[in-house]
Amino acid sequence: MVPLLRMLEFKNLSLSDAEAGGFHRLAEAAKRCLHCAARTACIRWLKWHGRYGAAPPCPNTLYLQELRESRRPD
Repeated sequence: MVPLLRMLEFKNLSLSDAEAGGFHRLAEAAKRCLHCAARTACIRWLKWHGRYGAAPPCPNTLYLQELRESRRPD
């Protein structure tokens, strides 16, 4: 689940934002992340904060976008 947590952070989202979106959806996103074929590339990309090229394909792109759109304003 570490890549998912780091991706949340990269997208300026918190674990609280993800929890607010529903624990079931968070668990499903964690499962998608765990079984992702691009997991190693994603970890590497996150390590360098996305400085070198585009992010690898992410099965949680839609989930992260929906979280961002539904996030409560600070």
